[in-house]
Amino acid sequence: MRRIVSLIAVGAAVVGCSTVDPSPKLKAATAAVEAAKSAGAANFPDSASRLADAEKYLAAAQGLIKKGDNADAIQQLTLASAAADDAKMKATEQTHIAKSKELDAQIAELKAKLGK
Repeated sequence: MRRIVSLIAVGAAVVGCSTVDPSPKLKAATAAVEAAKSAGAANFPDSASRLADAEKYLAAAQGLIKKGDNADAIQQLTLASAAADDAKMKATEQTHIAKSKELDAQIAELKAKLGK
């Protein structure tokens, strides 16, 4: 009797683990990649490489989902989200730096016009 209960418990655990739905993670990772692209991640070398990593992880996850390997797919989706978030952050930082330099140049030009 104990064997049957143990076997049922193990079977339930295996079925429970194999049916993890990757859909929410897939949506989140896809949204993170799109956000990184919108932030201009492709325009800067550091963020472009992280964006490429995110797209690679996302593609790998999609392949794993098709194979039914949801656990590994979720790991890849987590990596995709992290890489995309990093790419977005780096792109945003580089955009702010570029704007800051542009403003510094405008300030210098105005100072020159005012003779200061």
